[in-house]
Amino acid sequence: MMSARVFTIGDFIRRVVDGLLRGGCRGSFLCSRCLVKLAKNHLDKSYTTREVTEVMEDIFGEAGPIMRVVTASCAVCARKAIPCLGVPSA
Repeated sequence: MMSARVFTIGDFIRRVVDGLLRGGCRGSFLCSRCLVKLAKNHLDKSYTTREVTEVMEDIFGEAGPIMRVVTASCAVCARKAIPCLGVPSA
């Protein structure tokens, strides 16, 4: 008998962030605040800003295949010299 995988809130948010950074935002770097806003726009309304923010902190801590830059300019809000995430252009 196979056991079913239970997806967490973090799994869904990471999937959205990965999709954003590999899709329309590919080649750009985005700050946590902008990624929270964009992710919230792509998620069900049941996700709270607090939940998304907490998961975003985890994503910034363990970016994985997503590139974390310690200081960059955010492509959305243009704030400079802040930590950002992105996926390099091919």
